[in-house]
Amino acid sequence: MTGQEFEARIVDWAKRQSDISALIQIGSRTQGPEHFDALSDWDFHLYSTDPRKYYQPGWLSEIAPLLCCNVERSRRGSMKASAVFQGGMEADFVLLKTWQMKLLYWGMNYPKRAAWMPSRLHKGILETRVILLNSGYRVVVGGGDWEERLNALRVSWPTLQMTEEEFEQHTSAFWQKAVWVSKKIARPELRSAMHWLHKLVIEHVYALLEEEAWLENKRARPEALKAEKWLSAERLKQTDITTSLDQRVLARALLSQVTLFEDVSRSVATSRSFILRDYSGVAAWLRAELTKIARPN
Repeated sequence: MTGQEFEARIVDWAKRQSDISALIQIGSRTQGPEHFDALSDWDFHLYSTDPRKYYQPGWLSEIAPLLCCNVERSRRGSMKASAVFQGGMEADFVLLKTWQMKLLYWGMNYPKRAAWMPSRLHKGILETRVILLNSGYRVVVGGGDWEERLNALRVSWPTLQMTEEEFEQHTSAFWQKAVWVSKKIARPELRSAMHWLHKLVIEHVYALLEEEAWLENKRARPEALKAEKWLSAERLKQTDITTSLDQRVLARALLSQVTLFEDVSRSVATSRSFILRDYSGVAAWLRAELTKIARPN
């Protein structure tokens, strides 16, 4: 089965479902062959009058022979069905309610009314714009009505930015969790330490790196997606860390992330005029304790 045949199966399946009002393809495969390769997956937003019927993943086998599948809540709160089909072809479907998406695209036409919108609608508009405008999109099921609705994406809106409250949450959480990870390294509970070190980097370090990149007018992606394309040369070097089940290696990795986080948090705070609390005491403690471990025998 070729990629074109697989995609045609998805579209044919969606057209047969009376509850599906639209299927929007997003991601690199909408941007032309120079932007994707054989390893690229297929990403869709599925708009249904009854998305709950897709929370049980059995329906995925109706598309093509299935190897494995999963349905879980995405980081933005929507349910997402993911599957690996025969031949290793992957597809993700974010399951969304038709009426909510109609409301969202209607509201997207009126940026001057944003202050009067419910906060969830306002945030949904900004997040949807980030996803579709940065990754690319096309209507594969839904026809002219949905193409017209998605024309609202052409309306100018302010960029979705990190709030000062979110910034404070990331900075405070990083330092608290860094101490916790350092103690895991010291015990040593190395598997747990390595696991939580990676979570620390993805959840907090990359969150600020993403914000910094946006401030530099780069199209950053969450969870380090395609980070090689939007991190600066300096940040690429700083994020080139090695981990293993070795105390010294893990201590050095955490030390490097302490330095990086100090740097990027100052950068974002300065650019956004945020208050940056004084974490020099905890940073000094971490350096002292981790240096003892990282020092060669």
